[in-house]
Amino acid sequence: MTVDLSDSRVTKLNRWQQEAYAKAGEQWFGRDVLGIGCTAIYKKGRHPGKQCLSPPGKGTDHVGWGPCVAHGGAKKEGRAWAGWLMAHSFAAELDVSPWEALLMVIRITAGRVRYCEAVLATAVDDRELTGAAATEQVGEVMGGPLDGAILTGRNLSWWVDTSERERDRLARVSKAAIDAGVAQLLIEKELRAGEELAGTFVKVLAAMEAAGMTDDALTLARTVMRKELQLALES
Repeated sequence: MTVDLSDSRVTKLNRWQQEAYAKAGEQWFGRDVLGIGCTAIYKKGRHPGKQCLSPPGKGTDHVGWGPCVAHGGAKKEGRAWAGWLMAHSFAAELDVSPWEALLMVIRITAGRVRYCEAVLATAVDDRELTGAAATEQVGEVMGGPLDGAILTGRNLSWWVDTSERERDRLARVSKAAIDAGVAQLLIEKELRAGEELAGTFVKVLAAMEAAGMTDDALTLARTVMRKELQLALES
């Protein structure tokens, strides 16, 4: 399969970003032979004429994708190459163009981060964030509307881990998009879109809770909204 360079957005990229787009596409479509790692060929040493044996992106901030640091992975060309490789992977998963895939994943991940933040904000004791409160009574919560109450905490540790993972993913994909040549303004627009949509769902849930809906109804609402949020973010 040949790489389509006719997209007007691609033609507006810098020269090295266009070259990176082409190389990433060729490597992605030929990955059964080349893999997705560093494709540099050793000119000397123990493996002359052989492809680089380093893991993809070794020694760079795009580990898992593209050339290693010894073969230009930390240079602007290498970073752009890795960014477009990541984009092709997302594109195959989401069935869109590499350019659209980067922006879509930023929007999806920003929404997930916002949703995780909303869940974590409901913690009434720090021990809920580590899971410690789920196996013991929290005790008295001093100073505030719950002063003197005895609480049985929830285990929010999964949400903490998920939030950290999604934040890291968001940072990596946003950096890859910038290196690939996607405009900063477009990235910021997708970040806001994901955050705003997730925020709307959070507000709706809060209103339903304030209205006194039953736990079963709230659980069903959360399930439906998480599903709808995912579909909306991917549309």
